Amino acid sequence: MRDQYYQRIDPREPEAVDEPGVIISPDTRREARIPPGQTRTRKWPVLDAHGTPDIDLEKWTFTIDGLVERSQSWSLDEFMKLPPVKVYADFHCVTRWSRLDNVWG
Repeated sequence: MRDQYYQRIDPREPEAVDEPGVIISPDTRREARIPPGQTRTRKWPVLDAHGTPDIDLEKWTFTIDGLVERSQSWSLDEFMKLPPVKVYADFHCVTRWSRLDNVWG
């Protein structure tokens, strides 16, 4: 039902991603992929409010918690040792732009 509100676009087919093992987001298979009020961009807009913060990498953690079966946290070293994956997906920014056909990872 929500597809009726999305803009129709002719991006590449997910099957055109020729890298083995890439996870393909089901959203990329919709006929209409751009939400209402969004504009497609082929660039990466650079937006920041106050510059890049200095981060103490010894204290950095990545945590998954909340509505999950088991909460978990990783240090930067532990996180970087996780097996890499690649994901083919679209990106929709709250500042009203969308970039389609991204391979992340």
